[in-house]
Amino acid sequence: MRGCQGTTGGDAVDSAVRLKAGLRRPKRRGRCDSVHGSKRSGPVLRDLVRNQVFERFHLALGAAIGVSLAVLVAWGLALFRGPGALAARPFLALAAGLAIAGGIALPAAVERARRGGGSRAGLRAGFALGFALLVLAAGVAAFTAAFGALVVLLASAGLSQEAGLAIFRAGSAAGVVALAGALAWGFAVEPSRLEVTRTRVTLPGAQAGLRIAHLSDLHIGNGLEGRHLESLIERVNALAPDLVALTGDLFDADPAAVEPGARALGALRARLGVFAVLGNHDVKLGAEQVAAALRAGAPEMTLLRDAWSALPDGEPLLVAGVDDPGRDWTGLRGRPLPAIDRLAAALPAGATALLLVHRPDAFPQAARLGFRLVLAGHFHGGQVAVPAAGGRWNAARLFSPYHRGLYRAGEAQLYVSRGLGFAGPRVRIGARREIALLELAG
Repeated sequence: MRGCQGTTGGDAVDSAVRLKAGLRRPKRRGRCDSVHGSKRSGPVLRDLVRNQVFERFHLALGAAIGVSLAVLVAWGLALFRGPGALAARPFLALAAGLAIAGGIALPAAVERARRGGGSRAGLRAGFALGFALLVLAAGVAAFTAAFGALVVLLASAGLSQEAGLAIFRAGSAAGVVALAGALAWGFAVEPSRLEVTRTRVTLPGAQAGLRIAHLSDLHIGNGLEGRHLESLIERVNALAPDLVALTGDLFDADPAAVEPGARALGALRARLGVFAVLGNHDVKLGAEQVAAALRAGAPEMTLLRDAWSALPDGEPLLVAGVDDPGRDWTGLRGRPLPAIDRLAAALPAGATALLLVHRPDAFPQAARLGFRLVLAGHFHGGQVAVPAAGGRWNAARLFSPYHRGLYRAGEAQLYVSRGLGFAGPRVRIGARREIALLELAG
């Protein structure tokens, strides 16, 4: 693995050279605006979801799967036996019982798999099934509300109860079938599709026409390994980029996938080099284990751990990168990353630097410090999104205003990749896997 210049000097991949010159800070800018016109999601809802759901993720997910199963049972009974087939109290008792069972069973299964006592493949299948149940139950709730309101409206105009029930049955069943079809597509078809997006970005001081292949969130070990991974790398190399940038979550959660995955990544090629940073999954899996595997399996890759590196052939662009903090994957919550401050102070005065960081929430901080181009990933473009409006309506909006595509804050730009792998179930809807090919304009 190629060496680089760092601010900590703690890892073998970092240079022992301490850096001293500062990077000029621009005047403070206003709130970051997306070129897509994205707006911030409500902070109250975002904090509620973070604090009450995602900090107890497996317990909350298991309970939600249990409730979803109860909703689907109640809908099935209403569909075939009529609305009164399951009274409120029995339904609530069923939902509570299944929620308690799911909240106990899922965390236990995850812990057992972590200790090597359970099947990871079985756990992934369970997550996929649970995700499908959640989506279907949410759809059933929405369809029931919509068609129930329609039936009430029509009943006030004289529609009979039997006709209203027929409308409810036909409408909700059609909606569930359509939703099931979308899930089938998301599990069976969309994961194998890959898009090369091409975006022109401005970076004064860099060589005009320089092309960067931006890869992110491979999650090797969760559906992207073996021949699938090799094929991806071959496609990247076929683009003949000048530089390859990987913005974290190279690996998922399987320690056995790290060494073969690192060897596969070693086949990436670019004229000016391959650069990477660690994401929260890499840190959780073991930052030192991942770094050691990359040193051995991908010696031509430069892993930037709170460090920067100059490019060969006299290229004026510097590449900087920071480790992910590895905690609270839902976002930085406005907290700055001290490593970015140290890097900005360490870069040569007047330098033109590209910053690689896993979490796009670091963009406002990086922009204030003078970084003109930031590459990030983390949110997978939502992974599941409403296909309309370019997929901008997705779950990632609960956590960050930066979830896919190009954003600007004054002269600074951020590109957030939709990623190449999967977090949790191997599903994508409205968030196709992406190789982002960025061409620099000086």
